[in-house]
Amino acid sequence: MRILTVITGILFIAGGGFLIAKEGITFLSVAFAVGVLFIVAGLIEVLSHSAYRGEGEDRTWVLIDGLTTFALGALIILDKISADIVVPQVLGLWVLIAGIRNFVRAAEHFDVRNSFFYDHLIVGILNLVVGLYVFFDSDIFRLTSITLVGMCIVVQGINLCNVGLTIRILKPDLIKTKEEMLSDAAKKAREAQLAAREALEAAKVAQTEFREVALTPAEVIDKTLAPKPVDSVEDALRGVSEKM
Repeated sequence: MRILTVITGILFIAGGGFLIAKEGITFLSVAFAVGVLFIVAGLIEVLSHSAYRGEGEDRTWVLIDGLTTFALGALIILDKISADIVVPQVLGLWVLIAGIRNFVRAAEHFDVRNSFFYDHLIVGILNLVVGLYVFFDSDIFRLTSITLVGMCIVVQGINLCNVGLTIRILKPDLIKTKEEMLSDAAKKAREAQLAAREALEAAKVAQTEFREVALTPAEVIDKTLAPKPVDSVEDALRGVSEKM
């Protein structure tokens, strides 16, 4: 599924480039082909999600990308999005949302600053730039609607390729080599050590808190047990005489 997702992304880039080159045509003339492409891409991403065995957060984002693309393709096929004026705005919003998703995925790996972080950051910036440009094109270059649509599809093709490259499907144990099994076991051992270290730190904090509470006088913890303040010497003497 990873390879299919990348291939679909390449098809998006090629299809978007074709639309940019054919700026004189209307979206209605290519709406069916675009809708089918979107539906296929969405289905492939959803299937990739079901086969994915990586981190839960990444798996969720793959599913969101797939469902969004599939829904948009269905709306195009059903002729709910066909006007040349409306389509670029809808796709521009779609690209903006994808950019936000990429920024969120990059933020999840901000502390590590690995290739995953930079890939999603760069793609997210590209999404935001193109998505925002669609809404302000009338004040800048005034490109044709089909050109704007092509730009959005190209950017989403890049996004699809990036999504495909982040899908890591683990091999079943039956076909793993000894080296791969040792690597997986070492990774699980490191994760277990990290979890044990965090548990020990939490236990130390809890023990320290327990000792502090045990050594604290009861009247400090429960204010109802503390002596009541008196307003004057007469009140204090009156209280002593009442006890006698």
